[in-house]
Amino acid sequence: MNIKSLLLGSAAALAAVSGAQAADAIVAAAPEPMEYVKVCDAFGKGYFYIPGTETCLNLTGAVRWQLNWSKTGVVNGNKWSSYSGGFGRLELNAKNDSEVGTVYSFIRIQGDQSGTFGNGYYAGIDAGAIGFEVGSFDTGLTRFLNYGFTDDGGSYGYMGNSYAQVQGKVGAFSYIAGVDDFTKSAGYTAGLYAGVKGGFDNFEGALVADYDIAAKSFGLRGYVQGKFDIVTLRALGIYNQSALSKYDAETGVKGFTLELSGKAQMTDKLFAAVDYSYNFDPKTWNVVGDLGWNVASGFDVLVSGKYWSTKNAGGFLRLQRSF
Repeated sequence: MNIKSLLLGSAAALAAVSGAQAADAIVAAAPEPMEYVKVCDAFGKGYFYIPGTETCLNLTGAVRWQLNWSKTGVVNGNKWSSYSGGFGRLELNAKNDSEVGTVYSFIRIQGDQSGTFGNGYYAGIDAGAIGFEVGSFDTGLTRFLNYGFTDDGGSYGYMGNSYAQVQGKVGAFSYIAGVDDFTKSAGYTAGLYAGVKGGFDNFEGALVADYDIAAKSFGLRGYVQGKFDIVTLRALGIYNQSALSKYDAETGVKGFTLELSGKAQMTDKLFAAVDYSYNFDPKTWNVVGDLGWNVASGFDVLVSGKYWSTKNAGGFLRLQRSF
């Protein structure tokens, strides 16, 4: 065998081996078609389906900068401060239909320069005539009733706690009943509340009752409200058996409080609101005014001022980007 024959034989062998290896090579599978996010219009604007599920998700949030002023001082005696009042917030709403109604959940994550605050969550089932909700957030009584039209709210105080409640709708009326757990607040254990709300045309009203077990204090609060063209008016009455009631977090007084509120939606982008609160015992009052301007989609400016019968005064300028 000469050199030429040897080279040709070797080349043929290598070609045979290479062909066999090529035949046995692993071929990568074609990528799966991409599943694009789909809009979910079953629960309002801004919801989209979580890919691969029937759950609809809504992501919103806000970034707020605020310049505060107080006659008695905002921080360490300083009358002006932009350190407090601002925050960043993210909120997630998730909903899906089920054989027993709409299943939903809500999560809020919020923080400011001094640390996180206002975080909370709740989840429940809305079956129309009856539903159930549990969470750690502002008491359901407050969210059911609503307070004034200004950002301050007049006679309103955030009452963060753990709670469980039943709720539902029957025709034009809705109801709520629940228990609040205030154990994270010294001196308080639990509270009970129940209420009903309804209306027709441009009028509505609500009445709720509460009981602070530790303070042994019974309370009532209710409102009537009417809308007249661009103006909405509301009268809210509050009664607390004891000034120690947790449900009296803002006013801290015993007896009756009357709140009168009004709001004028002057244009699509401009509104004015006022809340006037009067406590009968002791006889004190305060008035709050807001002027809000929607500068652009997702960007708002709010100017607010408040004056107390104690001759104290305060207010703020707020710039907020929401999405």
